[in-house]
Amino acid sequence: MAFRNYLAKRLVGTAFSYLVIATMIFFMFRQIGDPLGLHISPNMSPQQVTELKEVFGLNDPWYVQYFTFLKGLVTFNWGISFYYMESTYGIVTQRLFNSLLLTLPAILIGYIGGILGGIYLGWKRGQPSERLGMIIALLFRSTPRFWVGILLIFVFGAKLGLFPMSGMLSPGSEFGGHLELLVRPDFYWHAALPIASMTLYLMGLPLLLMRTSMLEVINMDFVDLIRAKGASEQRVMYRHVARNAMLPVSTAFAVAIGFSFGGNVLVETVFSYPGIGRLMVNSVFRGDYPVAQFSFLIMAAVVLVMNLVADIAYGYLDPRVSYE
Repeated sequence: MAFRNYLAKRLVGTAFSYLVIATMIFFMFRQIGDPLGLHISPNMSPQQVTELKEVFGLNDPWYVQYFTFLKGLVTFNWGISFYYMESTYGIVTQRLFNSLLLTLPAILIGYIGGILGGIYLGWKRGQPSERLGMIIALLFRSTPRFWVGILLIFVFGAKLGLFPMSGMLSPGSEFGGHLELLVRPDFYWHAALPIASMTLYLMGLPLLLMRTSMLEVINMDFVDLIRAKGASEQRVMYRHVARNAMLPVSTAFAVAIGFSFGGNVLVETVFSYPGIGRLMVNSVFRGDYPVAQFSFLIMAAVVLVMNLVADIAYGYLDPRVSYE
């Protein structure tokens, strides 16, 4: 019962937070000037301008536009893009899938590598290899991922010419859908550097968490008991210590998925990758706020949901957590 009450409170709190964010986004994007400035020609008559605004619902009072905006959040009818003159839903979801193709591999590689690296550093505590690993982890964790991206472009793109420096496919290639994209080597060739820049940044947190957690578990009495039974040091570390040290990393994984989308904005801009982050930036500059606001709201939804999942997972994985 206590868990159900906690879950209900967290769901209501998450929904309320999302409503507040959506309201702020609605009013904020309407302060950026005339959204149809790019489409209104000096030669257009007042009647034509009025008709154009009528098409996008801009002649309605603000509260009618706000109600239409909230209704669109639920029905997924996000209106028409001012710039593309197409359905906002289709544009945003296509770019969202593009971003997922970068984000998910980067998170999986980063967390698997970070966990294994954290186990190794915890095992080799006090040795030179631990100090070197800590310096490298802190270096990549404290370095902005866009700067790492620029460095990779300079070394592996401009100097060595091993990888393309921008885009999702080679010029002239046709985009035939995301399933077709997954079997094309050209896509992976273009995605290698963006994924690498995100992976190097994401790997730092699980590595540091895993090492710290390993050092806490390694001094517990049950570890000495397992050693006394004759288990090898490798078996003690990977089978028993690492298993009990996974809790902080497991919950951090859910949070990382949410915040990774925020980091995509800079990485996709640096690599000119057609993802949702770059789409949002370009839409802000174009005054295309139907696309900009729904791109931002998708990112906000991912962050809120992943935080909720992390809280629930922590309580499920750790029986010491009380919901009273």
